[in-house]
Amino acid sequence: MLRILILFLNYLVIVSAQAACETIRVNGEHNWFDVSYRENSQAPLEGLAVDLANRVFADVGIKPEYQAMVPWKRQFLQLETGDLDLIVAAFHNLQRSQKFVFSEAVGVEYSTAFIHKEQSAAFTGLASLEGKQGIHLLGSSFGDQFDSFAKQNLTISTMDDLDRAIKLIALKRADYLLYATHGGRLKIADTEYADILVDLQPSISKQPIYMVMSKSSPCLEHLDEINSAIRRHRDDF
Repeated sequence: MLRILILFLNYLVIVSAQAACETIRVNGEHNWFDVSYRENSQAPLEGLAVDLANRVFADVGIKPEYQAMVPWKRQFLQLETGDLDLIVAAFHNLQRSQKFVFSEAVGVEYSTAFIHKEQSAAFTGLASLEGKQGIHLLGSSFGDQFDSFAKQNLTISTMDDLDRAIKLIALKRADYLLYATHGGRLKIADTEYADILVDLQPSISKQPIYMVMSKSSPCLEHLDEINSAIRRHRDDF
């Protein structure tokens, strides 16, 4: 009987240790230049959101464990099943808010449509996207309002390779690419297409960026501390 009790107590200690938030499993979008990205599939996650997250975790006293690259949609599935604790940067939408916990905003991102400059006369605003072939990256969201408009009115293909998407616009095999304004400008400036691609203004959306946490993460107990650390450091974003 004593042996069974000792084994049971040891089990409780192990479970308690597993439940405590000493480390946090983290991932992020690999195509969101320069917020959250990887140079290649084997490269570490980097970007403004990663730098901010590291400062936040250091303040709170949690060790981040960055996970291997997996598709963006799968990361949200992992959040849902509890196999991932946190995504360093994502936009809010109604569907996500019903499944996950959002931190305070870490920054703001503008998004726009990138086009071939020879076709710029054909684009005069949001409505001019209708009837044209667009591209966005897998798992992209530009806010509930634009997402609803796009679903009802636009023809958009999904890709998982930003470099290929940019090339398709440059070759006029698609008409526009929906992507983050600042990151898109930086990325395109570093390609051979810098002189032929431009972005539409005004932007199609302006959205706060958040850290997103699993509802089953033991690290939720530190959410107030995480938010306090975000407020201290987000001016560096």
